[in-house]
Amino acid sequence: MTARNFQLGLVDPSENALQDTRNWPVRGSAPKPKYVVFHPKDIPELYPEKIFEHPDKFKPVKDWRGRVVLWGILPIHPKGTEWGGFQKHGEFIGERKFIGNFYTNTPGFRAPGVPHRIPEKQFTDVLVEKQIKRLRAMDLGDLVHRDYTLKICLEKVFNAKGNYRIWRTFKVSGGLSIAALADKVLLLVMGWVRNYHAHAYTTFSNGAVYGPSEAKTVDMMHDQSIGWNMIPEKSNRGNWTLAHLLQKEGEQMWWLYDYGDRYTHLITVESIAPLSSSNGKFALLSGSGACPYEDGHGDIAWSKDIQKLAHPSTRAPVLAEIRRAMNYKHASSSILNSFDPDHFSVDEARRRVHAALASPDSVLSGAKRWVYPLQEAAKYDSEVPVDMRAPGKGQTLDREWDGDGRRFMAEVTSEKRDRLSTGCCWTCGTPHGLSSCSRCHKPLYCSKECQAVHWRAAHRKECKQWSR
Repeated sequence: MTARNFQLGLVDPSENALQDTRNWPVRGSAPKPKYVVFHPKDIPELYPEKIFEHPDKFKPVKDWRGRVVLWGILPIHPKGTEWGGFQKHGEFIGERKFIGNFYTNTPGFRAPGVPHRIPEKQFTDVLVEKQIKRLRAMDLGDLVHRDYTLKICLEKVFNAKGNYRIWRTFKVSGGLSIAALADKVLLLVMGWVRNYHAHAYTTFSNGAVYGPSEAKTVDMMHDQSIGWNMIPEKSNRGNWTLAHLLQKEGEQMWWLYDYGDRYTHLITVESIAPLSSSNGKFALLSGSGACPYEDGHGDIAWSKDIQKLAHPSTRAPVLAEIRRAMNYKHASSSILNSFDPDHFSVDEARRRVHAALASPDSVLSGAKRWVYPLQEAAKYDSEVPVDMRAPGKGQTLDREWDGDGRRFMAEVTSEKRDRLSTGCCWTCGTPHGLSSCSRCHKPLYCSKECQAVHWRAAHRKECKQWSR
């Protein structure tokens, strides 16, 4: 598109202190859209060029490796740059998001014939529907019963040799739902906190985005920066498994954690075992590198923090951030004082995963959030915070007060049985051959052996309580 410094009425040129020097596009220079409908007061020139194509015919943007990410609508930062591989949202992302959302969603400004959805949502709605049809038509054969060995790496953090510094290798069934894979495996093998931030998968073949569309985590405010649209991980439209997303050895996809700070993980299929040697059970095989601290501004920032940890003069401020973080606040002082960014304990990670497996699915609509009460009485009442949905049947509101009691962590948790279609064994993690406890009907097991293991470990006490 032709461009020049043209303010479009959004900036007052007389305000020299706030002079906008960006290269604004010429009004009227945008091509005629082939599918989306713009609000009359919107500014089409601020939108990416792919939006003007027809979603049935457009060719998604690829990076230098041939990968498509987040639907492939935006251009990609080039190889060799700090943000290489990430999408370029452009210098007008703020204006585009404000104007598009304001005129599309504000009563009194809606225009006849204009959908109540921003142009990017109109475009990606078509892509979502097309991909759901493909998923439903897929013949996965025996892949859902075969074991996948996966390697997950934090993609922007390298060691001195240029290799991934933070990685884990583990085994799961190809039939494990991607919802359970994230909630009960990926978060825990890496060292993140369950139900605190949102996540998204994106497959490199066509850039399709999958995620917890019902999540109410605080970072969901940035969902328009994660492809504008996603295929729900589980819904009445379908429950998708690992085998739906990856079918071949060597195939890769992204798993993005925290829509605000953005930690980009690369998942690679190391191997797919023959059916005859597959048991569906989770197994953590190896790993390296400590998980970044929660709310730490992304993987590139963590790479810089690792450098600071190596020098006494800059180490203390980073350690202070780590101590405050959700995923390290309960660690002992001795561990934190001697914090090693290359340390990883396979045993500790296994314990985290098995604790998650032996618990109900996270209630995504009641995700963890900090609450800062205005009154002292809040310490003694049980009211639901105003920005949280009230617990439903079989759910409870949990509170954990922090430090001096000025704030608490609120989360809705479930005591209901996980769905058979998306659940997994509470002992070994297989999604196959599941049945529930015959007494309390809460945990899921694949065999009497797994039920006996969980009974001895914890369920003897839980079962009596849950049966009331």
